[in-house]
Amino acid sequence: MKSITFEEHFTLQEVQDAWPDIKPDADGVPLGKMLKALEFKTGFTDQDELTSHHQERLQFMDEQSIGVQVLSYGNRAPSGLTGQQAVELCRLSNDRLAEYIQQHPDRFLGFAVLPINEPEAAVQEMERAIKELGFKGVLIAGHPADGFLEQPQYAGIFAKAEALDIPIYLHPAPIGSLPYQHYYKSDAYSDETAASFASFGYGWHVEVGLHAIRLVLSGLFDRHPNLQMIIGHWGEFTPFFLERMDEALMADHLEHPISYYFKNNFYITPSGMLTRPQFDMVREAFGIERILYAADYPYIRPDNMASFLESLDLTYEDQERIAFRNAERLLKL
Repeated sequence: MKSITFEEHFTLQEVQDAWPDIKPDADGVPLGKMLKALEFKTGFTDQDELTSHHQERLQFMDEQSIGVQVLSYGNRAPSGLTGQQAVELCRLSNDRLAEYIQQHPDRFLGFAVLPINEPEAAVQEMERAIKELGFKGVLIAGHPADGFLEQPQYAGIFAKAEALDIPIYLHPAPIGSLPYQHYYKSDAYSDETAASFASFGYGWHVEVGLHAIRLVLSGLFDRHPNLQMIIGHWGEFTPFFLERMDEALMADHLEHPISYYFKNNFYITPSGMLTRPQFDMVREAFGIERILYAADYPYIRPDNMASFLESLDLTYEDQERIAFRNAERLLKL
């Protein structure tokens, strides 16, 4: 069966060139070493995607029975920049993505990138991307420079997403210097180990889960009960602790238990982590109707995307739900 996959990325040379040399913070995650570790693990460099003109992507999709990829911006996204530069580069990225979709309208859909450090501009760009460019949602990598998105200055982003009836994908990004120094860096192992530990090995997944919990605790989904969000990597550690949070986390200000919001306002993808134990936990915690499919291309290129669902004890109908029917419902295809 042909799948629809969600966490699939592209990059632009103009955006990559706009970032400073990858040493923005002497105390932060050594991003150069992180990217070298990623290249060592996967064989991928951003340059591969910049120069392949989608031919490698389309070949991977055909080999793995992927009908449609939902494309979004990848490494060093312009949403992490500030000021007018962020606004202009997010707009450029979305315009270029719209061109990619026009070139392959039967294979690509789009999630917009937003200048989240400029929240009013982010709301405007969201509306433009959905109404004018025809995108199906937005992807937010990490969090703004001044904290997390539950702060009141970002309320308009969520209100607009609910009004437009589109999902927000909350995606990892490099963590800040303070948590890096306190929790991940150590003299007991190399900077390369610390960089991967703080990013794709563990740290930025924990931070996305933390971010999602903060949004729940802020009452966001009581204010916007129809808002839908997506988190990858089998739920960024949250499924493991839903019962514990319901039992032990003092959140009497919310209208429902914490697990209610995760089960009703979040969808979960594997992000290329095609592993049975994590799938079983997510199925138990969230249900088949809340699972979407994702490869995390081009950073991860699983060779069993086409066969993984068949390897599980699922009915054919449930395989279809995960592969594409849940996506069709969420994106109104």
